[in-house]
Amino acid sequence: MENSKSLVLTLVLWFFLGSLGAHRFYLGHNKSAAVMLILVIIGWLTAALAIGFVFLLAVGIWLIVDLILILTKKLVPADGSELK
Repeated sequence: MENSKSLVLTLVLWFFLGSLGAHRFYLGHNKSAAVMLILVIIGWLTAALAIGFVFLLAVGIWLIVDLILILTKKLVPADGSELK
């Protein structure tokens, strides 16, 4: 059986856990997902110093770009297969 990934599940992960990079982990883009997760952690830890909001804003923009890439099927699984 082919190891296909679900478009609907990718969108659900993006919606509920997107800022933690869950949709990218699911698609196999582990390095960029880890960067997203680290940026969110640093953002929340430094939010009291105001600098954290810069990190959180960057992740927010990244999430919007990811949504567009998912909907246009440009963000595909790391193995190159299609979202089903």
